[in-house]
Amino acid sequence: MKKNNKSVGAPTVGKPTLYEKIKEGLAVVSQFIIAAPLKLPPKVVTVAKYVALALGVLEAVESGITQREGDDENPAT
Repeated sequence: MKKNNKSVGAPTVGKPTLYEKIKEGLAVVSQFIIAAPLKLPPKVVTVAKYVALALGVLEAVESGITQREGDDENPAT
């Protein structure tokens, strides 16, 4: 019988998760489309702007959650 030696839990520090890779890829692609010097269909540019906006909001929410978790661990006296 084979033993499973794979660990389960949080990913290692410094190694980006699949979620972070997808999020970064979407950010790069949307910024590239918005800044493209060639004429793209207006719907494509509009969708890219909304994706960039959504990623910005998501990043702000995630940083707020991490900041709040840090405040909970070190309460002010």
